[in-house]
Amino acid sequence: MESADISKRAEVVRNWEDFLNKYMNICNNDEYDELNNPNGYINLGTGINNICRDIIIPRLTSAHVWDCNLDLLQYREGYGILKLRKALSTIMTEFLDTYEPVDPEDLVCVVGVTACLDILAHCLADPGEVILAPTPIYGRIYTDFMQRSQVKLWPIPIISKENEELYPVLTIDKVKKAYNDAVSQKQVVKALLLINPSNPLGDIYNPELLLDIFSFCNEHNLHVIMDEVYALSVFNGSPEFYSTLKFPVLPNKNKVHVLYGISKDFGIAGLRIGAIHTRCKPLKNCLKQLSFFHDIPFPVMDIAAKFVGDSDWLKMYLSIYRQRISEKFKESFDFCKRMGLNVRNSSGGFFLWLDLRPICGSSSFVQERDFFFYLIEKAHLYIVPGEELFCAQPGWFRLTFTANPDHVNAGLKRLEEAIKNYTLKV
Repeated sequence: MESADISKRAEVVRNWEDFLNKYMNICNNDEYDELNNPNGYINLGTGINNICRDIIIPRLTSAHVWDCNLDLLQYREGYGILKLRKALSTIMTEFLDTYEPVDPEDLVCVVGVTACLDILAHCLADPGEVILAPTPIYGRIYTDFMQRSQVKLWPIPIISKENEELYPVLTIDKVKKAYNDAVSQKQVVKALLLINPSNPLGDIYNPELLLDIFSFCNEHNLHVIMDEVYALSVFNGSPEFYSTLKFPVLPNKNKVHVLYGISKDFGIAGLRIGAIHTRCKPLKNCLKQLSFFHDIPFPVMDIAAKFVGDSDWLKMYLSIYRQRISEKFKESFDFCKRMGLNVRNSSGGFFLWLDLRPICGSSSFVQERDFFFYLIEKAHLYIVPGEELFCAQPGWFRLTFTANPDHVNAGLKRLEEAIKNYTLKV
């Protein structure tokens, strides 16, 4: 098809290549297996959770959960069957410790948090306008905003190019500076996005900072999108996770929208369940209309509702899960420290944020990319370079420690060997 035969909207994506998907697919097509494919690719780049598969799979495949009937093959409400919205509202109320019970009528369900971000960008901003977000950040956020809605991500650099702090954090001053920089460059700012706990840094934002951000956004008439998809993936001994829904009062509750899903905390990304919590009636009406383009199959909604519908099972699962994810983070963290690497002491999430500047330098992203390709081509190991996560300073990488535990162990050993053999190109 020639360019003239497609729309201007389609031209934006015609040659689009998503970095994270590209290398995930390379790994999937030649996946490491200790016995059957020991030289295959080890994927420690994708944000997957295989910590508790031995608990999840039996639960998911039990007769109680995996049961389809003819009623589920009929048309239903496109924004989430009530059974699913009630189940999600119960999880959020109980485990996010919300100030008041979450009303199922305030939830709109679509096919994953990716779809939540896409549909919110469409509803909250016009093409060419911007949404602020702390960086480094999960790289697909840019795609989720830009690919269809053509809304731009504007960075709030936590790690700046000249940064000398080893482990810098988000502050309200950094938010204000990014906003003022955007406005000074004649950008129209419509919203701010926070992932809490953050991806890739693993920070948990304290309630005082959150309130400062909510107040600042309210002063400037901005929406706030709070992505809490890692809310239950917090390590033992970390600061308390404080959900946005726990605040008794917000500066403007109609402009603060909370995202949640079951893909991360429960390790079932393939079910594609995401939910937007909003009290803004006009936005809610828009989301319900557009949700028909992001429909979750009704049998999947029924399965998901049954899967998370047993509070006692959830408490058992989360107790084991939190212990395992805490232990695996510490084990992986300690391995990297023994290698002599600086690693951010994260509070939650799936990732090690690795300082590989001593290995690949910090002067250019060309050097960072060279080491990335060395890992891919020589070690068959995929971890994500910071440039793809909008990190302003070269030399940082994100490594997923919640993948298959055997893969993580083998991948860390490959990283150690690669570091020993790599020669920095000046």
